[in-house]
Amino acid sequence: MDFLSRLLDRIDGLGLALAGFLGALVASRFHQDDLTTGRAWFLFLITGMACAHYCTGMVARYFGITDPESVAGVGFLLGTFGGSLIAAVTRAIAAADLWSLVRNKFGGGS
Repeated sequence: MDFLSRLLDRIDGLGLALAGFLGALVASRFHQDDLTTGRAWFLFLITGMACAHYCTGMVARYFGITDPESVAGVGFLLGTFGGSLIAAVTRAIAAADLWSLVRNKFGGGS
């Protein structure tokens, strides 16, 4: 564990992206129905990495987490839930009838 802590200290922001990648990789196992193509799987992993990289500092400050290992854990969790959140939003958009909503909103409704 000490090795991982030193590694994360050295690569700073990339360490958070790595933690997010690992979190998204673990979560991808539970989203196999949604991740049917290689592109979807790749985007799921990239989304987890981006959420961890850009949001970990903000979340850690909000909750007062300062221990580097705990911050890496926050990055892991954000990677896990970031990929899941994007998958859920994508699924909701695909299921919605957006064209009907736009027509009703702007006067072309039924």
